[in-house]
Amino acid sequence: MSAMLTDDRDAAYSIVNDLADWSDWQPFFDAALDAPLMPGVYQMRLRDGLIVYVGMARERRGQGIRGRLSMYRRGKGAVSGFGEAALDRALADADFIEEHLARVRTGQPARTAVWAQNAIRWFDVEVRWVECDTGKATSVLENAAIELLLVHGIWNRVAVKATRAPTPVGIVIELAAGLGVSNLTTVARLTDELGLDDGGRAVRRALRKGFPDHRGSTSWDPLAPAHVAYVRAQLGRLHG
Repeated sequence: MSAMLTDDRDAAYSIVNDLADWSDWQPFFDAALDAPLMPGVYQMRLRDGLIVYVGMARERRGQGIRGRLSMYRRGKGAVSGFGEAALDRALADADFIEEHLARVRTGQPARTAVWAQNAIRWFDVEVRWVECDTGKATSVLENAAIELLLVHGIWNRVAVKATRAPTPVGIVIELAAGLGVSNLTTVARLTDELGLDDGGRAVRRALRKGFPDHRGSTSWDPLAPAHVAYVRAQLGRLHG
């Protein structure tokens, strides 16, 4: 296992799941109408399970997540955020272009907003979200998720432009800690959860492998969400 945990997509997805109490994945055009009016963070994924975008929504005049998603639903976000990312990729798809050219040839050209809407439909995306109480929590959660998914196909501009290596796991843990996550556990509790009877040796061995920067003289307890998710992903496959 690489010292960079984000090299492992399954582990990265598992940690992102554990960072917050996300809603269920839903088809975008259905869910956008009923999204909460609170600030928060949202993710977009393709139907094959690939997460392609992480974004945040502030209050937006009391509209929160619903306000941000509604921009995309109405085709008003063609030059920013997920709307731009989807349209850029659709315009690079010959089949998408041919479909719209056929309409132009029959004298039925579409407005830019319609192109932007159709780009999202073209990719048949799903969305999920989590509400956040403060702007700081929103920013921290978005940053943590992006850092974890940076090298796994997300369409955010920071990922497109990135040429650096994945962020060390320690930095991601610090970001997660900034959320004030309270569901921390211990090596002993995790050992019991996994049905192991070895005094925590397997859990600590997995932790040393996945988090080599941890100082050997210090305790692992309490475990951060990133630690718990990683051990579950690694040992759960063997003992689940």
